Amino acid sequence: MLIRTLKISDYRNYSRKFVEFDPQLNIIVGKNGTGKTNLLESIIVVSNTKSYRTNNDADLIKKNRDFARIELVSDENVYKVVINKKNKSLYINERLISRTSEFIGSLNAVLFKPSDLELFNQSPSERRKLLDIEISKVSKRYIQALLKYNKLLKDKNKLLKQLEVDDVLLKVFNESMVPLIKIIIEERERFIDTINEYITPMYSMISGRPSDIKIVYRKCSEIPEVEKALAASYDKDNYYHYATFGPHHDDYYFLMDGYDLNSIASQGQRRMVLIAFKFALIKYIQINTLKTPVVLLDDILSELDKDNQERLLNILPSETQVIITNTDINNLNIKSDYKLIELREGYDV
Repeated sequence: MLIRTLKISDYRNYSRKFVEFDPQLNIIVGKNGTGKTNLLESIIVVSNTKSYRTNNDADLIKKNRDFARIELVSDENVYKVVINKKNKSLYINERLISRTSEFIGSLNAVLFKPSDLELFNQSPSERRKLLDIEISKVSKRYIQALLKYNKLLKDKNKLLKQLEVDDVLLKVFNESMVPLIKIIIEERERFIDTINEYITPMYSMISGRPSDIKIVYRKCSEIPEVEKALAASYDKDNYYHYATFGPHHDDYYFLMDGYDLNSIASQGQRRMVLIAFKFALIKYIQINTLKTPVVLLDDILSELDKDNQERLLNILPSETQVIITNTDINNLNIKSDYKLIELREGYDV
């Protein structure tokens, strides 16, 4: 999977910007504030249909403009995202895509960014969000089940807040939820199992130090027990007036050599674990789509020493397109050929 060109209009700090990418290694350099991260963010918007930096699409529109536009040409399709202050429109090859589930993951990109470290201390809902986005990009079955489940969950919680709960309707909601919950748990298990298969060897290759890294999935129930567990939550649901059981309470955490990562790992080790996690994610995408995602490194190499930079770049699959941002080309240990894209303050923005 390759990005050939990116064109953005009235997006963040840009009035317009057109970039052509090399099929292998691209390095975007510029001072802070010149819009390096904004370029990568626009690629993620095409991949995920949403930004990772804001929940409000209107924030992506340049000040005093009515809408923003992203046009991305890959080796397979032409993608367009048009964002106004109320909604956005998604197009593939000029065809309007009415359902987000049909657009998400058509272009797959994996982003490495400094704030990834927040994952270890985020709320369970934020960690689930990452899980949901990444699985949804490769599994239509998952995203369809998740959307249906969230709709039922919203209706169920609304029902539980009423003074008199309709038990017949509540039973209908629960029966409808059971097969969806099983799909969600099954796909999350597959995701975690695949990540666990690769994260330890990836960590050792990147850090140069062997350690056993594992993600533990704290799920609401084993799959055969879902129906029983959902029925058993009846009294508790009525007492608290919301659904106390379900995959919307799931979480996961990281272990290093059998111990909770947060309790024993240094910041440098946690950073290496996150990078290894992203490399394992690349493997997960390759296995499930038979395609290699575009890899985006947003100012991540500057936080690594020269040896770790070299190890990280060397373990990328040879067919991977990589786009790196950094403030200065001179502090990067790049030995292969690359295309340099320089951004200047006040230029073409």
